[in-house]
Amino acid sequence: MTDKRKGRLSRDELRALMLGAGRETLREEGIEATTNNLTFKRVFERVERDTGIQLTNASVIRRVWENQADFQADVLSAIAHDVERPEVDETLRAITSYLDGFDLSTDALRLTAARQLCRVVGAASSDSMQASSNWPLWISVVAMAMSSSPSERRSRVKSALHGGYTTITEFWEESTGAFMAHLGLRFRAPWTMRQYTIVTTALSEGYALRQQIEGTLDPFMLPTGPGGELQEWTVFGLAMEALVVQCVEPDPDFVPRRDA
Repeated sequence: MTDKRKGRLSRDELRALMLGAGRETLREEGIEATTNNLTFKRVFERVERDTGIQLTNASVIRRVWENQADFQADVLSAIAHDVERPEVDETLRAITSYLDGFDLSTDALRLTAARQLCRVVGAASSDSMQASSNWPLWISVVAMAMSSSPSERRSRVKSALHGGYTTITEFWEESTGAFMAHLGLRFRAPWTMRQYTIVTTALSEGYALRQQIEGTLDPFMLPTGPGGELQEWTVFGLAMEALVVQCVEPDPDFVPRRDA
């Protein structure tokens, strides 16, 4: 049976429908060796269950993809290039909720604010990565691209991963630049924004990998609060703080905002 709504679906609509169903299949089941669970038949069944639309090989072969392997590579590439992950938004919300509460009247207070943000980012990133269903899928694609034998599919996925890394690095460069400007800080030579962003995103990925195996890593308390009050820190937050101490200094041209 052909797609009973075929006349209503453009090639782009059909491609988006299949890619979405393929991604959801892998998100729920994980990526099996050679993506054995990502067949046209399995995805057609999911599409029909979710939308009522019936598809056959004739619906998509040569109209959207040359064959099933071409479809599988497209799904994996779409996952590899995915940078709009909920855990990123959650971490950003945690950061922005703290920004306006800092006293930035002196250089020392501005550096203290940066360290506190490291503590907040460490906790938010830890929690969001642990709860994420998207990140484990993305890192599985990374592992597949690194371990698979050379092939056209592997090349496509690695190219998509490179694009995804470029996009997420640019996103965090822009966001970090805004946070630094707000706090009146700058990078100490010879450090650059790009170097800092690459290191922090790599730390985040490594920490999240360890959490996937061990679960939540034990937090610890440090006397970093007002008057030496104890505050909870994560290992990731502490690593972020060490980078800030090494890479960041007060901007001498910064003028603190004066609230009306």
